[in-house]
Amino acid sequence: MLPDISPTVLILGTPYTVTSLVLSAVIVCIVFLYGRSVSAPKSPKTHDPTSSRYRRLRRANFPPPFPNGWYHVCNLSDVRGGAVHSISALGLDMVCFMGKKSGEVSLMKAHCPHLGAHLGVGGTVVGDNIRCPFHGWEMNAAGEAVVIPYSKMKMVPKKCKTETFFHQVIGEMVWMWYDAEDRPPLWFPDVHSDILPKGMSLRCVKQNTFNQHIAEMCENSADPYHFQTLHGPLPIPFLNKLVSCNHVITQKYPEEDSKEKHKCFFTEQMNDLFIGPVSFRNHIPFAAMILDSILTTVTFEGPGNISFSIRTPVGEMRMFMTNLPLEPFKQHVENHWFAPWYVPTLMVRVFATLSAHALEQDRGVWENKVYAKTMNLVTGDGPFVAFRRFWSGLYSESSEMRGKGGLEW
Repeated sequence: MLPDISPTVLILGTPYTVTSLVLSAVIVCIVFLYGRSVSAPKSPKTHDPTSSRYRRLRRANFPPPFPNGWYHVCNLSDVRGGAVHSISALGLDMVCFMGKKSGEVSLMKAHCPHLGAHLGVGGTVVGDNIRCPFHGWEMNAAGEAVVIPYSKMKMVPKKCKTETFFHQVIGEMVWMWYDAEDRPPLWFPDVHSDILPKGMSLRCVKQNTFNQHIAEMCENSADPYHFQTLHGPLPIPFLNKLVSCNHVITQKYPEEDSKEKHKCFFTEQMNDLFIGPVSFRNHIPFAAMILDSILTTVTFEGPGNISFSIRTPVGEMRMFMTNLPLEPFKQHVENHWFAPWYVPTLMVRVFATLSAHALEQDRGVWENKVYAKTMNLVTGDGPFVAFRRFWSGLYSESSEMRGKGGLEW
């Protein structure tokens, strides 16, 4: 047996070899780890708003997904230079293009009346017509087939046409009239009409997608208290834990005998800012004057357009928030910001960024909530009943069938 030649260490007067100390430490560690209890791991969150079950649950009570009204389907920049723009929205497949000769915009169903080829995939603009990539048929702005290159017929049969949609161009945006009964426009948008006369120009555009029903964003107008909860923290990253604000909200919904039942109105004013517990209004010179000079007036014009007029100390800004239902629970949202020349572009971009962050504060609720068909309202809640009466007026007899009977529902 070989002698232990490892160094010796005195502990409390007793000699121990380093080898024995190391072995003892290893044994203690093994015993400790073997018998040590551990905390249970965190269980995964199993809520999934995209699951088939939850999607069926959300569909149960929501109103039809496509209310009647005007919808912003694309921008002029999408169709300039001979481009053909494909659109899948409102349960329809469409193409939009601009005639090279006339400069007029056309909007029609996407499939060629010949054999159903998609005109937005390989289709080209020829003069004021759109040419199908499959057999070269050409449709004019009215959707009528006017050229069949291989046919010797003197006249193209009238049945060889595709459906077109009533539309107009406002502020570089292409707007389409949608109606479940296929009626001509019952009203025309007019909240944009004063932009150009006021000398305003487009300064900024924000685009986003929300997985929610189109009613959610508009129903916010009837819910003043959520401005103190969801929108209490100022929508600025890193500062939202420190800076908060109070809002004063008013609403006005159309009466039964109103001639403009497609419109409702809403105002929002920031009453005070708080840095921690410190009131901006009460402790900062001229704060009350600055806060009182900023007022947001909102006009809901049908389901697809929310018009904001933002009064500031240096001038008015306008923002048009447009909602286009790509699917029953998927909205394409665009915010177009306009301002006169004397309002700095940097200021417009700051307001646009704050607005985008404010929408994100709502997203978590909108994309996960179900529709409370029977509301349990209490004193202090907003005018939800008046809002839903307004919203129900945007539907007609066939809305249920056209919306909930569609492929996406």
